[in-house]
Amino acid sequence: MTIKFVMNTEEASKKFKQNLAGLQGRMDRAITATTNMIASMILEQVKSDIEQAGFSNRWTDTIGVDVQPGSLGNMRVSLTGGDPALALFETGGVIHGDPLLWIPISGTDAMKTRARDYAGGLFSAKYPRKYGPPLLFAISDKLPRYFGVESVTIPKIFHINDIVRSVMGNFRAIFDAEFRGGA
Repeated sequence: MTIKFVMNTEEASKKFKQNLAGLQGRMDRAITATTNMIASMILEQVKSDIEQAGFSNRWTDTIGVDVQPGSLGNMRVSLTGGDPALALFETGGVIHGDPLLWIPISGTDAMKTRARDYAGGLFSAKYPRKYGPPLLFAISDKLPRYFGVESVTIPKIFHINDIVRSVMGNFRAIFDAEFRGGA
């Protein structure tokens, strides 16, 4: 006894190609939606992290995301803008003066103003270093406004890289939900 099995691959091939064409469109839409959602989540969480660290809107208003969707291996989400010092607060580091950094004294009108931009002018008093750091005084009332230091160590304050890794860890779940018809 002989069993004969015949399969028409031409018809199966046409249906398979049609199914793949439909999947490509769904996949492209899911990648775009996932990319946009990931970008939005990263932006929201990074801005929140910076604000929770006590920084003002000046630090967050210029931050954005650049989304360049593409195929799964080609998508790009980039954090853009922001103050260049963001990187220092992300990693921590040392800032050196040239020769000194002038730090505003808390509770004075010098807060949020660089010494070179202080209205009304400043003067320094020459005295031996053993009495503490050098000071800059306001001409108007002769009270100290700034003290000088050679360097300042900035601790890691922001968690931008951790946020990006955490959000990207959800990529597959978000993509799967979008591919199956939206979350």
